[in-house]
Amino acid sequence: MLDHGYTGVGFREISDLRQAPDLQAMRHLVTREMPGEKKGAIGNYAAQLNAFANKIAIGDTVVLPRTRDGILAFGIVTGEYEYLPYGDGLNHVRRVRWERPDVVRSAINQDLLYSLGAFSTVCQIRRNDAAYRLGHILAGADTDPGARPDTLLALPKADTEVVDSDEAIASDGQDIIRYSRDRILARIREKYSGHSLQNLIAEILRAEGMTCKVYPEGPDGGIDIIAGSGVLGISAPTIIVQVKSQTTPVGSEVLDQLGGVIGQHRADHGLLVAMGGLTAPARAKVDAQQLMVAVWDGEEVLDRLLEHYEVLSDELKKVIPLRRAWLIDESETD
Repeated sequence: MLDHGYTGVGFREISDLRQAPDLQAMRHLVTREMPGEKKGAIGNYAAQLNAFANKIAIGDTVVLPRTRDGILAFGIVTGEYEYLPYGDGLNHVRRVRWERPDVVRSAINQDLLYSLGAFSTVCQIRRNDAAYRLGHILAGADTDPGARPDTLLALPKADTEVVDSDEAIASDGQDIIRYSRDRILARIREKYSGHSLQNLIAEILRAEGMTCKVYPEGPDGGIDIIAGSGVLGISAPTIIVQVKSQTTPVGSEVLDQLGGVIGQHRADHGLLVAMGGLTAPARAKVDAQQLMVAVWDGEEVLDRLLEHYEVLSDELKKVIPLRRAWLIDESETD
């Protein structure tokens, strides 16, 4: 979608939405073309499709959660609704100019992240001064500024023709796994900001069998951690680690610096921990030297934290207290 400059919704069962210019007509269309669906589901689907085809306006801001990457794409709607009956992908689309396709989720405060975790395909986020805050991110701000002081932090009266984020959560469910990951990442950002993030990364590397030397805060010559095998930590593979806790993407100049330090110290590999991910040029550079440098973004750090949580220190567990829970994977059930 991003590469082709549009956003879209599924509902391949539903034909051209232009034959339904309002919510009532959309309900009739969904009822006719999705026979057997429950009344509540039909109402929810119709509200989503009506919002997508008839309510979204050119110039509106759109936020697309890219769940596989753990990031958000921000764009501006540039076209009216289109129906692509023979497309290989989505049939119902709107043209979008994607201004910021790689905003890390940790840049958004938790209250809005909860809304962005709704399963609903299309919903309008109106809580807690959302339009103002998301507009700031779209314009290039690094972090969510939060609601303005004079904002009444309460939901506006529900619009029966637009699925609100909180209505979507109540009627269509919340992605509890995504919500939980966002909460843990928020705790990491809060408790391990700046230099202290090195300690968390060193704990994870030790859990993976490495011996680590963590450099103290201050000028470090481009080295935050040296990790290696063996008791002394100098047996192969040896790794030079740089840790960047910022929520904004890291540029290719950081990779250039890391590459120089690897050569200077004759290390085997480099590891860049970039909680805010990489810029597009930096990602291209990593792809070109993937046997030399690895990158952990916030999602990868979280994956490794969860994988090794049981063997991490009691001190860390007090800072990030987690409890294991089991959920039924509905996608694997009949």
